[in-house]
Amino acid sequence: MIGETLALIARDLKRWYRTPAQIILVFTTPLMWLLLFGQAFNIGRLAQVDGTGMDLRLVFGGAPDYFSFMAVGQTAFIMLFASFFSGVSILWDRKFGFLSKLQVAPIPRSVIPLSRIASSLVKSMLQATVVILLAASFVLIPGLSGLRFSPSFGIVEAAGMALFLALLGIGLAALFVALGLVVRNEETLFGLINLLNFPLMFTSSALIPIALMPDWLRTVALYNPITFVVDGMRQLVFSTDVGAEYSVAVDMLGIGVFSGLMIGLGAVLARRALLRN
Repeated sequence: MIGETLALIARDLKRWYRTPAQIILVFTTPLMWLLLFGQAFNIGRLAQVDGTGMDLRLVFGGAPDYFSFMAVGQTAFIMLFASFFSGVSILWDRKFGFLSKLQVAPIPRSVIPLSRIASSLVKSMLQATVVILLAASFVLIPGLSGLRFSPSFGIVEAAGMALFLALLGIGLAALFVALGLVVRNEETLFGLINLLNFPLMFTSSALIPIALMPDWLRTVALYNPITFVVDGMRQLVFSTDVGAEYSVAVDMLGIGVFSGLMIGLGAVLARRALLRN
């Protein structure tokens, strides 16, 4: 089973890096978010001009400015986008007949979703790493805001960030791969993706500080899995719990429970879809 899984992971990764246009688009979109959205909406500058003396870290979850706040949140979006593309790729494999070949091959059927989840995780972790490095490099460019790490940030904190992102990526990929196996129509799948994608994005603290949200939206955001991830990562990146919603341990527990539930749901849906076919 391990050999078959690794073979399918390698096949998916080869197909990915042999398509330069796809890689360029994957990395260009986050870069545009950092350059345009992050720089244009650097609310920290506006708040400083206001002259109120407000501690921005209370608003931005310990981040020194809005760009640093948003750059950490952008990594969670990377995991979200990469995960739903894994579901779309399943649909394409069905369309071109590759999925049918896998289903009649002498391999365990569980290898099909497992390999796609693993390849999605590899791609999304690579993309998230590149985004973090790009955001940090902006500090060196005059006129741009950049991601500013705490002086005490080290290997342990980096490993904690990786664990947060991995749990989110695995949970989301398990769900979207299962949906890709269940849904046979492209329009229906994209409709489901948008139905899940936008609420997860805009009811989290990835882009908008929870302190600035209305009460009803703040309640929703506190239980959003993306909020658990970015809240925990910001405490690791900025080495402070000022403005944090939960402790790092509670954030880790929250995303761990979410990932476990999504893996269970995805396993049930994928098994039924593969048996039905």
